Amino acid sequence: MKPFVPTDLLDHLEALNTNSADTYSFGIIGLDTQSLVRIFNKAEERLSGLAAAEVLGHAFFDEVAPCTASRLFRGRYLAGLARGSLDEHFFYTFTYRIRPVSVHIHMLYRPQQNPLVFIFLDRVIPLFEDLG
Repeated sequence: MKPFVPTDLLDHLEALNTNSADTYSFGIIGLDTQSLVRIFNKAEERLSGLAAAEVLGHAFFDEVAPCTASRLFRGRYLAGLARGSLDEHFFYTFTYRIRPVSVHIHMLYRPQQNPLVFIFLDRVIPLFEDLG
């Protein structure tokens, strides 16, 4: 899988917050260790069709995207928390509350840099409106 998250972002996760996340063209979701959404950038709003105001502070796996409450997705999140680190890439198709969207996921947890678990999302196939 071709990486899409810039190295400078990965090297400086401590600086990633709501304002800086909005400067990137791919989706960024930041979850705390209770799976509550703490960051939901503008690109992810566009990708998902959900407004940040609707999801911030809500349980990601139970309220925001229950289609991710699986071993494939939540299982990786929980395993990463248990290990104290996480850096995995996989493909996933979101199907809840939105049209199906296939994405490349980069899930990253480096608590020594930032206490949040980051889910970086890049569309596998651009939507028609992205082509114009």
